[in-house]
Amino acid sequence: MRFRDPVYSWADYRSDATIMSRLSVEQVEQRLSSVKCAICKGSSFGIDQRFMQPDGEWRGVCKKCFYSFPVYTDMEFYLRTQPDVPYRLKEISCTACDHRGVSLDFRATLSVREAIYFVTCTNCKRTFPEKSSLEAFE
Repeated sequence: MRFRDPVYSWADYRSDATIMSRLSVEQVEQRLSSVKCAICKGSSFGIDQRFMQPDGEWRGVCKKCFYSFPVYTDMEFYLRTQPDVPYRLKEISCTACDHRGVSLDFRATLSVREAIYFVTCTNCKRTFPEKSSLEAFE
C-alpha cells in the first residue's frame, strides 16, 4: 500500500516563502523594539552576544530591567520539527495589505505565556510581530 503525499509539506513551504537564514544582531534588536518587555513593559532590547549559540539560539535582554529571554533564529530547523507552524504562517494576515501568508524570520519567548513570531508578509514585504497561539506554556 502506498501512502499519498501530504497535502502540505516542508518542501511546499520552502518553495513559496523566503526564510531569512541568518539575521544580523542589529536587525534582530531593531525588530524586538516592536514588542514590550514581559516585566517592565519597556521596548528597548539588546542581544547578549556572549550567549549566541551556533544553533541559532540567542539571548535577548531588556535594556531597562535586564530581564533576559531566548531568541531563536534558526527557523529552518524549527519549521521542520514543528509541523503545525507552516499551516499557521499561511493563515496570518499582513497588518498593512491584509494578504494572508507570511515567512518566519525569527521567534522570541518573552515569558511562559508569550511567544512572538517575527514575520514578513510574502506580498508587500512588511515586517511585523505576531503573537504565537501555538506556544502557550500554561
